[in-house]
Amino acid sequence: MRYIISRAFQDDPRLHRLRPAHRAYWRRLMHQDVLLGGGVWEDGRREVLVVKAQDRAAVHQLLGADPYTQERLALDVMVQGMDDLLGAEERAECAIPAAGGAEPAGRLSAHELRVARMMLDGLTNRQIAEHFMVSPRAVEQHITRIYRKLSISRRAQLAVALRGERLLAS
Repeated sequence: MRYIISRAFQDDPRLHRLRPAHRAYWRRLMHQDVLLGGGVWEDGRREVLVVKAQDRAAVHQLLGADPYTQERLALDVMVQGMDDLLGAEERAECAIPAAGGAEPAGRLSAHELRVARMMLDGLTNRQIAEHFMVSPRAVEQHITRIYRKLSISRRAQLAVALRGERLLAS
């Protein structure tokens, strides 16, 4: 099963010192096909990771071996199963209704939702393009619209945004 991990870290000088070990740990897991994707923002004080694990206990084991966790730098940790997020279409269509217009600004079209699901499944832009028999550029344009509608800027933020959470601080 795939899991989304969202974490916030203390504003601590140890973050910078431990960053190489943190990255090496997750890079090793990426090569083992455990880490499927991720990204950081707010100067490295927040991150979202997409991992493959048997269960939540295994996810917590992965987190426990991370140098940031061992140094107790995580302030807030959220672990969510991706199947929980995308189990039903109405859950995945996390619309923020807008007044008027054929398609509200926060709502993904059915096709955009299919593209978003493929992104969450770990497919590359080229693989998505091949599936729909379109150019990779067409897929990039769909992804740009998805990001704009959900007010995100990275693939790693997609699952949380579909869940209706805001990733960036106000």
